[in-house]
Amino acid sequence: MNGKLSDQPLAELIREIAAKGFSGTLRIEHERAQAAVYFESGQPVFAASNVRSLRLREYLTKRDLIAENELASLQNAQSDLGLAAALRSKGLLREEDINSVLATLVNDILRVALLWSEGTWDFNDRARLGDPVRIRIDTTNLLREAAHRLPLKFVSLRFRNPGETFLRAANASSPSNFLPSESFMLSRLDKPTKVEELVALSGLRELDAYRILYGLTLSGFVTREHWQNAFRTESAASGKTPVAVGASPPTSAASATGGDWDSVDEETNLQPFLDRLKQATNYYQILELPLTAEPAEIKGAYYALARRYHPDRFHVRSGTTLHSQLGSAFARITQAYETLTDPKARSTYDSSLRRSQAFRASTPSATPSAPVNDRDLDVGSPQVAQPENSFSEGVLALKEGRITSAVAHLSMASRLAPQEAKYRAYYGRALAATEKTRRLAENELQAAVALDPGNASYRIMLAELYFDLKFHRRAQTELDRALALDAKNTGALSLLRKIEDAAKSR
Repeated sequence: MNGKLSDQPLAELIREIAAKGFSGTLRIEHERAQAAVYFESGQPVFAASNVRSLRLREYLTKRDLIAENELASLQNAQSDLGLAAALRSKGLLREEDINSVLATLVNDILRVALLWSEGTWDFNDRARLGDPVRIRIDTTNLLREAAHRLPLKFVSLRFRNPGETFLRAANASSPSNFLPSESFMLSRLDKPTKVEELVALSGLRELDAYRILYGLTLSGFVTREHWQNAFRTESAASGKTPVAVGASPPTSAASATGGDWDSVDEETNLQPFLDRLKQATNYYQILELPLTAEPAEIKGAYYALARRYHPDRFHVRSGTTLHSQLGSAFARITQAYETLTDPKARSTYDSSLRRSQAFRASTPSATPSAPVNDRDLDVGSPQVAQPENSFSEGVLALKEGRITSAVAHLSMASRLAPQEAKYRAYYGRALAATEKTRRLAENELQAAVALDPGNASYRIMLAELYFDLKFHRRAQTELDRALALDAKNTGALSLLRKIEDAAKSR
């Protein structure tokens, strides 16, 4: 089987191969870069690449694990596994050290290849790994990570049917390394939900919601109604005797120089770069551009940063705190670039930025914070700990009739502090303001009532929703409970009269 990565990216191929339990070798090619991924019973067990910086020899050199003269004596060992075998046989490196560096190398190869959205792939179920080495690969996190780093527009193409339904997988729960937005979305999938409803419920930009949902489906936390499968439903195991192959790269090391992504001396500048980004409070500051920047300037600034600081250039630091910080920082850069190069998204962002600045200026007693959508709040910025600011801006937007903005801000507050009843209540009220999301509001308002059952206002909000949905009996029940808490509540009494008038007119 073969195809194009634009139709079936590596992440989806890995997911499908795992689901169908295939064994064999998947070879992928992107421009001059190539990689081979070896599978056994659906699980990837090794990977090799022709990219020079993704070769075992390079990893040994950069980590100073072996003397250069000893490494030079092993020039005949061309493949990564051949070199590993030579190191073992000569006793030049401990077994645990060899396995450790191979595991890091394989995971880095997959991280890079998972970002290839153009190129070709070919799967051969008869080609198997002949070497006994098997690397343990955490595909769940790798696939989620890939979804967060793939271009937003590419991810959006994976969701062509707004009516497609999604459901939380059986026994799926949020692990400790989940982003707040991932946990929030997963918690809203107790029943099959259409993607368009889920996007509205999330309070995120449509493209950002797609990215979160794509990562959850790839990693198996969420099931989707339709996948664009690459393989026929029957097993790839043909019953023929598999041909054992070594894990040699698809092409020789000598031909790999064209696709190299070596990091250079930028490592010494990483910390000042990260410190600068921490201080940036909006997309323009992130890219170091004025508010009047032209599209060409935005593109130039983005590519200049990508050439110097893209995480793939520092894959040898994979697994370190610094590399994690760099990945988070570059996610902010990418989001800034994608927003500011889309005329409609930029216009919306600029308007939101002006409103946020005006709101902060009018409330000097509030704790200063960046506008809610100025930062990628899922990447550990200090503003994540300030849901009250998001709530205040959301309530203001709701009063002014800016429903989309209200949903975004109140959704953020609810994600950051899901046990705060008022956040859930007003988020539900914002969702109830639009007919398309009215049914989704019920969960939030019910959650607020459950968190604070003695609050009559939340029960009245829920009653108002039921009245709008023409569930008059449910509305009456909630009003009775609200009046039991506050017999003179004018809002409850007013709604009660509406229900009585509606009953008379029937």
